[in-house]
Amino acid sequence: MPLLQRLRLREVPWTPLVLALLLTATGVAFVISACYDPGHRFGLGREAQLQLAWWLVGVVACVGAAHVPLTTWRALAIPAYVAGLVVQVAMIALQDTPLVPAIKGQHNWLALGPLRVQPSEFIKLAVLLGCARVVSSPGFDARRFAHVLGALAMAGVPAALIAREDLGSALTFPAMIGGILVLVGMRMSHLVLLLLALVAIAGVGIARLPKEGPDAYKYQRLQAFWHPEQYASTEAYQTIRSIRSIGSGQVTGKGYAAGDQNRLGWLPEKHTDMIFAVVGEEVGFVGSASILAGFLLFAWSGLLAAAHARDVFGRALAAGYICLVMGQATINLAVALGLMPVTGITLPFFSYGGSSLLCTYIGLGMLLATGASGRAPANNATRSTTRGW
Repeated sequence: MPLLQRLRLREVPWTPLVLALLLTATGVAFVISACYDPGHRFGLGREAQLQLAWWLVGVVACVGAAHVPLTTWRALAIPAYVAGLVVQVAMIALQDTPLVPAIKGQHNWLALGPLRVQPSEFIKLAVLLGCARVVSSPGFDARRFAHVLGALAMAGVPAALIAREDLGSALTFPAMIGGILVLVGMRMSHLVLLLLALVAIAGVGIARLPKEGPDAYKYQRLQAFWHPEQYASTEAYQTIRSIRSIGSGQVTGKGYAAGDQNRLGWLPEKHTDMIFAVVGEEVGFVGSASILAGFLLFAWSGLLAAAHARDVFGRALAAGYICLVMGQATINLAVALGLMPVTGITLPFFSYGGSSLLCTYIGLGMLLATGASGRAPANNATRSTTRGW
C-alpha cells in the first residue's frame, strides 16, 4: 500500500480549491478588520498574524493530504476513529488540569505550552473517515435500517461525548452522517423517521436542561433565544449586537474597517463566532450575499468532485466533508442572524481559529485526493452493495 501518490494537475478538482483559497483570503481580510491594531504594520493584530500563519500551515497540510491515496486513508480510518474516541475520553477525564484548563467556562482546548489546540476539530475528521469506511464496507446495505443505525452510532457516540462541552461542534455531526447515508442510498422513509426521532430527542433534551448550577447557562441561552428582549444585557447581548451590526450595513455596507459596532468594540467574539456580523456591517447585503454564494459554489463543486470518485469510500469521504463544512457554516450563520441559540462555532475558512482552519484544509486535501484517485481502477475491496451514486 503506497503512502503517497503522484498528483497529476489535470486530475485535481481545482474549483473547490480555488474557492476555498478565495474564501480564506476574504476571511483573513475581515479578521484583520476585526482585530485592527494601528501599532502594527498594516494594522495586523496578533490574531491576524496567527491566522495568516495557520493559513500557510493549512495549505501545506492540504497539499500533503492530497498526496495520500484513498487506499491509505481507508486503512487509517478505523485507527483514526478509535484514536479520536480515546482523545475525547481523555479530555473529559483531564478536565480542570493544566492540560485541559477551563477557558471561558468550557473545557474544549488542549493546552500544549503556549499553543491551544481544539481536539474536536480533529475528531470530526476522524469520525468522517470512520463513517466513510463503514458505509463502503462490502456488507453494508444502506437500505437496511439496522445498518443505518450502526452508521449513526459511529457518529453518535463521539458527538455525545463532544456535546458535554462543545454543543456547536456536536451539531455538525448529523449533517455529515446524514449526507453520507443519503449518498449511499438510504431510504427516504428511514430519513424521515430519523428526523422525527432527532426532533423528539432534542425536545427531551431541552426539557431536561438544568435550570440552576454551573450548566444552567444552556437553559439561559435557550430562554434568551425565545425572549431576547428580557436578556438584552446578558445572554442575548451577543445575538442582538450581531443582528444590529448586520442590519446597519444595509445594502452596500459602511466600508471596509469602518464599521462602528466593530471598531468601537461593541460586538463580542467579532473575529471568531460573529465574523459574519463584521461582514454584514462593512460590506452590507451585496458583500454578504457574495460570500454566501461562494460557500454554495464551493459545496456544489465539492459534490461534483465526490460524484467523480471511482469507489464508495471516496464518494462518501468527499460528500461527508462537504456536508460537514456546510453544516458548520449553516449553524454559524444561523447564530449570527439570530435564527438559533448562541453556540460557539467558527465559520469554516473564514473565522479566526488555528485548529478549525487547519482541519478544514486537511479535509480539503482529502477531497482533492478523491480527484487524484478518480482515474485509478476501482478496487474490489472498496466496492459496496449499496445503491448509491
